[in-house]
Amino acid sequence: MATDFYTWHMQGDGSAQLLPLSDNTPSPGPIWVHLNYSQPEVQDWIRGQTDIDSTVQDTLLAEITRPRALILDQGLLLTLRGINHNPGQEPDDMIGIRLWITPRRIISTHLRSLRAVNTLQRDMESNNAPKDAGQFVTRLIELLNDNMLDTIDEIDELTDNYEKSMLISDEVEPVSDRDLADLRTMILTLRRYLGPQRDALLSVIASHLSWLKKPTIQRLREAENRLTRYIEVLDASRDQMRIIQEQMNTRSSNELNKQLTFLTALSAIFLPLTFITGLFGVNIAGIPGNQSPGWSFSLFTTILILIGGLLIYLFKRAKLF
Repeated sequence: MATDFYTWHMQGDGSAQLLPLSDNTPSPGPIWVHLNYSQPEVQDWIRGQTDIDSTVQDTLLAEITRPRALILDQGLLLTLRGINHNPGQEPDDMIGIRLWITPRRIISTHLRSLRAVNTLQRDMESNNAPKDAGQFVTRLIELLNDNMLDTIDEIDELTDNYEKSMLISDEVEPVSDRDLADLRTMILTLRRYLGPQRDALLSVIASHLSWLKKPTIQRLREAENRLTRYIEVLDASRDQMRIIQEQMNTRSSNELNKQLTFLTALSAIFLPLTFITGLFGVNIAGIPGNQSPGWSFSLFTTILILIGGLLIYLFKRAKLF
């Protein structure tokens, strides 16, 4: 197994040592084995771990997961999602990480690079490693929350800007439908994963695992509270987006009604004029003015103009224009 894994031995005092992959767990601290589950040799190694339940093995190798927590004896099966910070990819295309955590060994699997995991690895290299499995879980969850902050703030700011545009602009669509659709999609995607992720944290907090110490539980509660705030921002932004869309639909409807009213009034003006000109245009004997001098056409045109002007005046008084 060449390059797509690493194993760190956390020695319990903040220091950590990089080790070759092995089935042996050194003392005193736990080891962290991080693997790319798409590699055939990784799949063989995980399937060969007879002390790991088949449910855990399947989850560690699953391509698609949703956040959840499952307690098996003193082990914790945890699947989480983090914001995608990889170049050229969308933040809401969240990256999954799967973990099997026991007091002595932590196995995590991934497919794409995750910033929180990279930060943890740098902590190991700088002798700022977690001291036990509980601190490892807490640190990872805190890093996932930290890396969400910029995206959540951006969504909140964009939503406020769109709402202000609706208030200060008289345009029918001050915000494009495409921008609204993109932001709405991002909100719904993040909300889809962060809700179950909060539920998973609550399950871990309530698990009573012996290796989760009281200070660790307190940090997990703070992480859950922070994640709840993120979800509340997303819910508020989603509601604001719905209101913005309704306002835009109302403006579009009002603008259409104005145009239809104008066309109706225009038809009402020209209808009697068309009737009169059609009636006097009948080429039969007895039409009044047919034998009159040349000024009769001018008189007829003036009468039509006066009638049209009167109708326009009446429609303006009725505020149909």
